[in-house]
Amino acid sequence: MDSCLGVEQDLDKATSKFNALNEHTNKVLEEIISQVEDLKNEISKQPPDSPLTQAQAMILSDLAANVKQTVFQMSTEHRELHATVSRVGKSIDRHFIIDYASVAPKAESFSSDTNRPIMEQAIAQHLYRQGLEEVGDVFVSEAGVTCVERTCAFALLQRCASALAAGDPAPALAWAQRRAHQLTHSPLPFALHTVQTLKVGREQGVGAAIEYARQQFPAHAARHERQLAAAVCALAWLTPGAGNPPPQYQRLLDPRALGSEAAELFVREACALLRLAPLSPLAGAAGAGARVLPALHDIRNKMCHMAKRSLPCKSCIERCSEAAELFVREACALLRLAPLSPLAGAAGAGARVLPALHDIRNKMCQQHVAAAWADDELPLEVELGAEGGGYHSVFACPILRQQASEQNPPMRLLCGHVISRDALNKLAMGVKLKCPYCPMEQSPSEARQIYFS
Repeated sequence: MDSCLGVEQDLDKATSKFNALNEHTNKVLEEIISQVEDLKNEISKQPPDSPLTQAQAMILSDLAANVKQTVFQMSTEHRELHATVSRVGKSIDRHFIIDYASVAPKAESFSSDTNRPIMEQAIAQHLYRQGLEEVGDVFVSEAGVTCVERTCAFALLQRCASALAAGDPAPALAWAQRRAHQLTHSPLPFALHTVQTLKVGREQGVGAAIEYARQQFPAHAARHERQLAAAVCALAWLTPGAGNPPPQYQRLLDPRALGSEAAELFVREACALLRLAPLSPLAGAAGAGARVLPALHDIRNKMCHMAKRSLPCKSCIERCSEAAELFVREACALLRLAPLSPLAGAAGAGARVLPALHDIRNKMCQQHVAAAWADDELPLEVELGAEGGGYHSVFACPILRQQASEQNPPMRLLCGHVISRDALNKLAMGVKLKCPYCPMEQSPSEARQIYFS
């Protein structure tokens, strides 16, 4: 955010200078055009073959010199403006990192025979979850993606949220009414009925809106007294000849702003209800990578420098976004779906961790720390935050305290306890293996590998 503010300051300076130059130039050109028109009218009054008088010749000479001086001044001011615009580009280069390639040395792994199908499935699932069925179908067909579920509960939520943001709460209301018993303590039903009440007031009149409010609002009056009073008072400004509403009611009377706010609440509540992540794994990974990338870049630069020296208040749109997010969270919790698709989650996590990785890469330039990048694991812990989703290690062996990997997968014993393959091999005594947590014995070959999906 500090980088954005720094660039914004330079951009504001360039914009202000451009506006001032534009206003000054227009004023000067209008004066010159007026002088030329006056001289033209004065000359046109003379006979066609009559020579210019001494006064007219003097005026024409002064006017030509004035035009020449004005052109020179405008060229100088234009060069100064160009320098100001160039400073904006330099400010962008100074505040933002251009090349992150150094923290992604294994980017080609996405094109391997093993990982490419997984990546393609994640992209297809992300498209379907965003409600882009046609785009997803084309991608699946052209890429030859298999084993992708086309129907997704999240696509319905996206359609409801899109309609809500456009000012049509009917699909979201129908969805919420089918799950009314599960939304008893959620603010979503009241937000949707508020949007519908004001919609009825605009389309059918205040009387119909009041009748609708009497039917729907009593159940929510105790929990939303202040919001209810504001919504009812806003109806007064929907009557003919009411004039412009006060600032406190402009948000309620703006169908787009109110719909967007309700859409965000809808998405958030629906995802919580259906146990869905608000973002797909791809979007989540991209967001996480973008969040951590600047930190990684700083760490890398500092480590390289050390190696050389010695040792190595909410707006309307924000409220609408909250309403949509609330809807998605509630719906996802109800349907027991993850709010994020695997692609969105993976992309968000990756985007969040990438800046930190970049900084670490810059710092770890010495040979004795190069091994930290040899494994597939990240050399740092990534805090995904409240909106990053609940991501954790797949399995950590309780015996060896090591995270499972493809070479050391989790193994389930007959008794139900799970340990890593390395621990299994170390505990095996000949043909018998005793579980470290219970008295049961078994053969090591009877253990089964566990796959987490």
